[in-house]
Amino acid sequence: MEHDEDELQSKDWSLLYDDLKALMASHGTEDPFGNGDYWILDENWGPRQHKICVFNLEVLRPYIASEVRVLLRKFPGWAVMFAVDVPGTENEWPPMGIIVREHEIIDGLQRQYFPPKYQSIQYEGSRVGTDQD
Repeated sequence: MEHDEDELQSKDWSLLYDDLKALMASHGTEDPFGNGDYWILDENWGPRQHKICVFNLEVLRPYIASEVRVLLRKFPGWAVMFAVDVPGTENEWPPMGIIVREHEIIDGLQRQYFPPKYQSIQYEGSRVGTDQD
C-alpha cells in the first residue's frame, strides 16, 4: 500500500512541476543560480509541496499566487512555497515567504525589509503562518 502512495505522490509531483514550470514561465525567467526571477526546485523530497525560490519580488504579486491556487485545484492536498531569496539580501533579510494552498495563502512575509514598492503587497483571504504550518 505504501508503495502505491509513493508512486502516486511521485506522479503528482511531476505533473504539478510541469504545470508550475509552464505557469511561471509566463511571469519571468527561471534560473537556479539567482540570475533570473525565480527557480522551481527540481527534486522531489517527499512532502506534497513544491518550492519556488524568489529572486525578484515581482514574483510575489497576488495575481500569481491566485493563479497557483487555481492550478492546485487539480492537486488536492498539495502546496507551493514561495521562499524569498533575493540575491544580496542573505545577511540582511530573515527567511520568509508564502505558502499557497488550494484553499488558502499563508503569509509569512516581513514587508518592512522590502523596498517601498513591495511593502503593500496583500493576499486576499490570507492568514499569518503558525508553527503548525
